[in-house]
Amino acid sequence: MSKRALVIGLVAVVALIDGTVSAAVAPVKRGVVSTATAGEVASAAQRVYMVTDSVGLGVKTALASALPEYQVTVDGTPALFVEQLLSKWVDSRVGTAVLGDVAIVAGGYNYPYWDPARFDRSIDSMVTGLRAAGVKHVIWVTLREVKPQYITAGAWNQVQPYYWYFPSVNEHLRSALDRFPDLTLADWAAIADQPGLTYDAIHLNPAGAALYSSMLAGIVRNVSTRLDVATTTKVTVAGINGVPANAKAVAVNLTVTIPRAPGFVTAYPCGIPRPATSNLNYRSDQTVAVSAIVNVGENQQICVFNSDRTHVIVDVEGFFAADSGYHTLAPTRLIDTRVAAAPVVYSGAAPLVVAVAGVGGVPGDAAGVALNVTITDNTANGFAAAYPCDAAPAVPIALVNYIPNTATPNFTIAKPAADGTICISTSTPASVVVDAFGYFPAGSPVSVTTPTRLVDTRLGGARLPGGTELVVPILGGARMPAAAAAAVLSVTAASPAGVGYVVAYPCGTASGASTLNVVSDRGTTNTAIVAPGTGGAVCVRSNVDTHILVDVSTWILDGYVGLTPWRAFDSRLG
Repeated sequence: MSKRALVIGLVAVVALIDGTVSAAVAPVKRGVVSTATAGEVASAAQRVYMVTDSVGLGVKTALASALPEYQVTVDGTPALFVEQLLSKWVDSRVGTAVLGDVAIVAGGYNYPYWDPARFDRSIDSMVTGLRAAGVKHVIWVTLREVKPQYITAGAWNQVQPYYWYFPSVNEHLRSALDRFPDLTLADWAAIADQPGLTYDAIHLNPAGAALYSSMLAGIVRNVSTRLDVATTTKVTVAGINGVPANAKAVAVNLTVTIPRAPGFVTAYPCGIPRPATSNLNYRSDQTVAVSAIVNVGENQQICVFNSDRTHVIVDVEGFFAADSGYHTLAPTRLIDTRVAAAPVVYSGAAPLVVAVAGVGGVPGDAAGVALNVTITDNTANGFAAAYPCDAAPAVPIALVNYIPNTATPNFTIAKPAADGTICISTSTPASVVVDAFGYFPAGSPVSVTTPTRLVDTRLGGARLPGGTELVVPILGGARMPAAAAAAVLSVTAASPAGVGYVVAYPCGTASGASTLNVVSDRGTTNTAIVAPGTGGAVCVRSNVDTHILVDVSTWILDGYVGLTPWRAFDSRLG
């Protein structure tokens, strides 16, 4: 993945992780909105300044409502170029009690012709000017890349003369991240890829203003507290919250949010050198999660390394007891199609055959192998499936749903074929990376199968309403064991109606964690090890309307204790 950053802040970050959304709509008015009493001046840390053209002017009141604890000032004039916004508004605010630690720039739509060099100069002048005035963090909002299916025919005709250069504007903003380490991009382009947000093609209606403001509020509140580049965080996961001090390993869900630039996260037992592999890769326009099984290390802790600036959240789903048959490995790369002399990409009916048993410390007769599968170098949407090469499912079941130009990982426990292999197929061309980090030896109390679909709400037509519990029986019944400690489930959100999160948990409990994070109309999958709850069932809940698919690949019959997921670490809390 290129080191150059792509963009940040896929939507209201807090909403993606824990479901808190704040954004009210009120009549638009100009000026400063503040929680300070009359005559009181907010500290620099509590001042947010926004300079904008007509698009951002539509969020004046909504932004102040989304940030009630801040003094919010919005300046702007419709149809001005970025350099004109600087000279007309920003220069006049220098030295006043309006500029503070955070400034938002929303400009770039209004150019009578597209001059890339001129726009680069305007970016540099704006950021340099704000920095010279004492601003510590500049947040620049990307432009909506207009699509005809999300607007009326009349609006589409209206934007024909100029919409074509919006993607170029965004590309130049992304390039600017290399020049300015204190610049952050708020990715309105990614979030606005849905209908119902504008009056025309770009100007915001109340729903659009609320979403735009909640996106910015999440970034404003969290931009200054991200973990720094190359940070290793020690997280206590044993000896607390039901996990015994002598637990062998924990099942965790790792989430990154507000990453500034592309990077990766590696989780490993504290007290050993950091492995050269990674659990998840992220780009700066992603809030992304992946599950992992991690050995408990020194002081009952796991270490979590992030390569570039980001927030990190760690949720504990359960643990493997000291006497469990599960064996952990130092993460071992089994295959990386990118390193071949002529890299090969896989798609369609040509699966990639990967030897997983008898290599990398995994015994030849292993009952199941814990793998991290990453799809990268893809230029189109698609999905990847993993299965025993001698037991392909009749219909491919997605392990990874991926989007263009983004490395996307997921975890699975796979059953090797008789010859020790698994097959990976991708629906579109992509490179494949497979790492092994543990295994169940022959005779272990575990049942690993070809992935099997338990639930698909698409068959019923309507999406699962937000806030509704979907009850998924996992004990008893056809092809299900009468008793199991937990199931390894692949949970997919398909065609979500908005931005939000999905959590899988034992029925009858309440979880404050998340399993996966979603954006509008984009399929997202993550794996979780979930214990059965009330009635031998697992419950799945989303905070937005979405279709839910649940697939099972493994039944852990003994040696694992599933918990109601609990949050072990959240860097946003400081």
